[in-house]
Amino acid sequence: MMRQAVFFSNSSKENNMAEIHASGSLLVGEGVFIKGTMRVPGVASVDGKLEGELSADSVFIQQNGSMDGQTTANHVQVAGTLTDTTVANRTLVVESTGLVAGSITYQELEIKKGGSLQGGIYKVGREAPAAPARAQESQRAAAPEPAAFAEAASAAGADAAPAPQPAAAPASGNNKTKN
Repeated sequence: MMRQAVFFSNSSKENNMAEIHASGSLLVGEGVFIKGTMRVPGVASVDGKLEGELSADSVFIQQNGSMDGQTTANHVQVAGTLTDTTVANRTLVVESTGLVAGSITYQELEIKKGGSLQGGIYKVGREAPAAPARAQESQRAAAPEPAAFAEAASAAGADAAPAPQPAAAPASGNNKTKN
């Protein structure tokens, strides 16, 4: 049985209640805590707290709800908190009260005023984590940490040219010491 979730027309709970109560759906009420792996063929609505792995056709994280772990769905709508790894194969909507943090992959993205995304953000089908990590490493190589200056100076020995100094350090040619 194929169902289309009423998903983005109006984000109130009342509009989504009929779809949430359909066969193959999961409703986690306020005050409920579930930890584990959940495979939901339909809609998962979270007003309580989930930890672990959640896969569903559609995931609704209500304003009081939170999910910490790996979340995979075609459609994800967040008014509460969603952390760790999120894969929205089709749509990701972050409501004005929503926070999505961690590794975030989406096909289409909508962030309402006040909503927040934090972490690595990737579009479905594009190369993800390897490219940003390489860029950060090349930036680090171009601008070494101050500790690297001391290591370079001691490795170079007394006869070598002085190692570059951080901006806050005195110039390397100055032999005077301040007391």
